[in-house]
Amino acid sequence: MAVRKVAVTLPEELYDLVERARAIEHRTRSEVIQEALRTHFGEAVYVPSDAERRKLVEALDALHEEPAATRSWIDVRRELGPGE
Repeated sequence: MAVRKVAVTLPEELYDLVERARAIEHRTRSEVIQEALRTHFGEAVYVPSDAERRKLVEALDALHEEPAATRSWIDVRRELGPGE
C-alpha cells in the first residue's frame, strides 16, 4: 500500500485525546488517527485480539522491570502474526 505523509494541525484537546489513546493502546499517532478516519468514513476498525492484549500487558510489565527491554509495537505485532 502506498502511503503519503501529511501534516495536520489539531486543537490541543484533540491532540491530548490522540496522545492518551496512543499511550493506552501502545500505538503510533498515525495508527490512532488512521483508525479515527476509517471510523469516520465507515471502514473496518482495528481491534486488538486477546493475544495482542496479553502481549501488551507482558511488555508493560517487562518495561517496568527493565526499561531497556522496550520493544516496538510493530515487532510485537510481527511476532503475533496474522489472525491471532
